[in-house]
Amino acid sequence: MMRKVKLGVMGMKRGGMIIEYCKKAENAQVVAVCDRFVGRLEAAKKAHNDSSITYYTEFDEFIEHDMDAVVLANYATEHAPFAIKCLRKGIPVYSECLPCQTMKEAVELIEAVEETGTLYAYGENYCYLPVTKEMHRLFSEGRLGEFEYGEGEYLHNLDDAWHLHTLGDPNHWRNTMYATFYCTHSIGPLIHIAGKRPVSVVAFEMPNNERMKKMGAKGGHSALEIITLENGAVIKSLHGVGCSSNSNWYCAYGHEGRIESAREDAGAGDVTRVYVHKTRENPNLLETDYLPKDELEDTSQFFGHGGSDFYSVYNFVEKVRGNEQAEIIDVYETMDMFLPGLLGYRSILNGNMPMEIPNLRDRAVRERYRNDTACVDPDVAGDQLLPSYSKGNPEIPDSVYEGLRERLEQEKKRPKQLKMIAFPKLQLPVGLPEGYRLTRYTGSEEEQDAWVEICKNGLLPIDASRENFRKSILNWSGIKPLEDVFFLEHEGRKVATVTAIDRVENGMGYVHMVAVRPEYRGKGLGSCLARIAVNKLTLNQCRMAYLTTTEDRKAACRSYLSVGFYPVNYKEDMPGRWAKLIGELGMESVQMLTDNGEPDKVIWAEA
Repeated sequence: MMRKVKLGVMGMKRGGMIIEYCKKAENAQVVAVCDRFVGRLEAAKKAHNDSSITYYTEFDEFIEHDMDAVVLANYATEHAPFAIKCLRKGIPVYSECLPCQTMKEAVELIEAVEETGTLYAYGENYCYLPVTKEMHRLFSEGRLGEFEYGEGEYLHNLDDAWHLHTLGDPNHWRNTMYATFYCTHSIGPLIHIAGKRPVSVVAFEMPNNERMKKMGAKGGHSALEIITLENGAVIKSLHGVGCSSNSNWYCAYGHEGRIESAREDAGAGDVTRVYVHKTRENPNLLETDYLPKDELEDTSQFFGHGGSDFYSVYNFVEKVRGNEQAEIIDVYETMDMFLPGLLGYRSILNGNMPMEIPNLRDRAVRERYRNDTACVDPDVAGDQLLPSYSKGNPEIPDSVYEGLRERLEQEKKRPKQLKMIAFPKLQLPVGLPEGYRLTRYTGSEEEQDAWVEICKNGLLPIDASRENFRKSILNWSGIKPLEDVFFLEHEGRKVATVTAIDRVENGMGYVHMVAVRPEYRGKGLGSCLARIAVNKLTLNQCRMAYLTTTEDRKAACRSYLSVGFYPVNYKEDMPGRWAKLIGELGMESVQMLTDNGEPDKVIWAEA
């Protein structure tokens, strides 16, 4: 029988993923959890309802628990001190991003690993995406020759969710980080693919724009690093959180060919597809484009970030169990991924001058950095304090943070949305009433105005404008507006809309922004819209489709149930809320599903 590794998890916001991993994987179980926020611990107890897990608020008490390894998912600037404590106690560590915040911590972390011999693994999950795993495999096997050039992008627009991450705290690490700090999602996979050490970096900082000021963030909105590797190859990395749109993309050139992923606005399924171009001299038989697959795909597909969350944790747990073939990122490669960002900021502060990236594998080299505490945290930096922005920290009014905190409190009081899942398989009859026709968005401002007017009636505030269309459609990750946004027209007037997105991770589809003008309700248009969306997702071979709604939209909920959507039991209050809702809809019972589409409990209408 397989021995399960007993895991402790520090930090329940990101760490909740580890509990979900253990529910589905067979090689680990969570036995202890630690978080300084008591509210998060209470929420975790209710959500997971597992009496075998012990909960702690103090880390020093937590690491006395009987466990085999610790997962660090606390604040990104606090990982190194906690990791060192675990290593000194002989507890293997899986550290989420990032590994440290100063050169001094980098030296201390490496030496803790060397002196104790305890396992350390870095959780850079983007190295385990289907596309980056495949790139790494092909270069490791020499099938594209030696690595010569690569590009990586991780642009993640977070302006609408920043308050959820920073809690409206002006001193939160996300608000104070400099532009090059959160760099390993773009740099890490390329370092892993190339298998070479970085030796120098030149970096550039984008301005602190109005979007960042609105978020309360003090750094530049994005950063660019040009990194030279030990073999002379060059990497270009682009990453940021205050950019106008999202991008997650990788490209790698070898002397015998090129491989790249697709942009997020590519066609159905292409976000997990690789494209290969080999030179005439390349003797290897390589497909030109394909979806990488492996024996763990069926399990990994239910996990976030393209399944990479599964692979990164799986390999760490396997390493703890003694599997020497498990692929982890060790402490030296971790620093190869992170130091270009840390030292890239010094390049920016010095007028974009090239900066040497030291080889911290060499103890003699480490001596130059043993007391280097330069960072943006005054409690850590001492007299080596750096600004968050190279031109001086911007003045952000207290009212910005007050507004973010108020928004957070309002959202806490709002009930969680209902979630539903369907399994697109067959084309459904749409059944449009006579006199109605289906059209697609063509890009006009008049259509944007019509969309806003339709969605004001329940989905958008009464003062909504084209800016809401931009946020909900044009800037939504994965949407191709000209393909995904549909209207129903009656007598030349747009009266209803639905958006069907088939470029979601792991073959999932998403039904988004379903709305009908009030005077056209009661005609079955909601069911027509749901069928149109499901048919589009079926045509593009989506494995599952999901949507979110609220119980006050009873007609919409009835429509979704009628076309084959099932309620999802993902929060403890969901069965009760659905029991009440189906009773109000005149239904007797309904099958609920788990978050990954597996059958859960059958619920009966509330009497």
